[in-house]
Amino acid sequence: MAVGEIRIGIGDIPLGGMAEGKDGETSVLFVRDAAGIRAFQPKCPHYGAPLAKGVLCGQRLYCPWHKAAFSIGDGALLEPPALEGLKRYPVRIEGEEAVARLEPVEAETPERSSAIRHLVVVGTGAAAVAAVTTLRREGFSGEITMIGREAHPPYDRTMLSKTFLAKPTPPEKALLEQDFYAAHAVDAVRGSATRIDPAGRSVTLEDGRTISGDALLIATGSRAVLPDFPGADLDGVVTLRSLDDAVVLSERAQKAARIVVVGGGFIGLEAAAFLTKRGRAVTVLAREEWPLAKRFGEAVARGLKRFHEGKGVGFRQGEVGRIVGDGTVAGIELKDGGRLDADLVLIGAGAAPESGMIDGVEPREDGGLAVGSDLALAPQVWIAGDIAAFPEHGSGSRARIEHWRLAQQHGMHVARAILGEAKPFRDAPFFWSNQGEKRLDYGGYAPGFDRIVMRGNPDELDFIAFYVKEDRAVAACSIGRNAEFTAFLHLLGEGRLPSPADLDRGVELTGLL
Repeated sequence: MAVGEIRIGIGDIPLGGMAEGKDGETSVLFVRDAAGIRAFQPKCPHYGAPLAKGVLCGQRLYCPWHKAAFSIGDGALLEPPALEGLKRYPVRIEGEEAVARLEPVEAETPERSSAIRHLVVVGTGAAAVAAVTTLRREGFSGEITMIGREAHPPYDRTMLSKTFLAKPTPPEKALLEQDFYAAHAVDAVRGSATRIDPAGRSVTLEDGRTISGDALLIATGSRAVLPDFPGADLDGVVTLRSLDDAVVLSERAQKAARIVVVGGGFIGLEAAAFLTKRGRAVTVLAREEWPLAKRFGEAVARGLKRFHEGKGVGFRQGEVGRIVGDGTVAGIELKDGGRLDADLVLIGAGAAPESGMIDGVEPREDGGLAVGSDLALAPQVWIAGDIAAFPEHGSGSRARIEHWRLAQQHGMHVARAILGEAKPFRDAPFFWSNQGEKRLDYGGYAPGFDRIVMRGNPDELDFIAFYVKEDRAVAACSIGRNAEFTAFLHLLGEGRLPSPADLDRGVELTGLL
């Protein structure tokens, strides 16, 4: 069978830019710089975002949706949430045209040696999966054992509070790969760790088994917090952390006419937005008048709340006094004497790090474990993801951050440390939140910011906000301004952000790339 080709005029590809070439239903992304023209698959391998709408920052191409980053030299993966690089196609020049032959260049798996022959990974979440996929992609041939307490293979937890709830969805839709363990030559062990010994690099399970290796990655993540509300044990009171939680919530939402979400954080607001799409009456009960104001400032929080109200989500300010019902939840009585009727209650009260089973290490007050800039806890023992309290480069402070993509970044970093790349972790944190039809992007780390430099109109959810602390821009939040936000994220990672004074004057970040 003949291999197809796609042609495009060289002049149609801007120098330092990109363009999509098409032939019927088939397309290719052409990228042009001083080194020449290259061609890649047109969609991000993560969720299929059109890369032609992405942003080029130096030698990096960022996905327009979730900021996976790829090298424009060879398509190699540089930043998650994608777990693989881009397919690259050979290109030849014929006159004034570039021609891509639709036969992917075979990716070379490097031969890399490591002194580590058996890695034990505790956890099967974002950090663990990113570490394992990076190791195998980059040539690690040693033994890998993954220990997890869930029956499911690794899955994408970011889906669970979003479109997964908008309609009945098979659990398989959330899986990263049906045969993840076999595909990555992993020995999967199901069980809960009750004791982790960093000195012995061993893990004891609740059934008494002990598993040890010559290296250990501890990525145990977090568990959902269920406050000790009176009535919290009633049938119909649920949390949302795992795939099983999401399945239960989705099934119960089919029959629940009235749903109350306790908590106005990201998970609560996302779940409320997507459950409302089922035609259910959803009310968010939050302590604050403007949920998320502490994180983003009142202007952004006000715009988000009004957007959700316009889509049918109700809001009530207050606190739970007790949850009531005769065996099954019937409502919530508030501390101020009010009541919210409910057939289903989702508690979105945050998450607690799973860090208490690690011998010889005292968790911090927030449950995190302090690690060095290399994420190492001890020789050949690393901490990654939600439980890691690490030196955050952009803000200059120690941080414990519960972001899916950051956990993946941690996992990739540990994998490369295992392969001999000794360097500090300096990646810029990023997360996204689907607030209904609007995607909110946040990059950096700004607890207790001093002020906000705002561009655009947060009431219309078309803005970028820069968070300033001690006369440095350390984070940004944005809706609807992808190019400017991506430039900020890239410059933050490179340590090249302009001063707050320049941001006040309206400097164009895309012009600094």
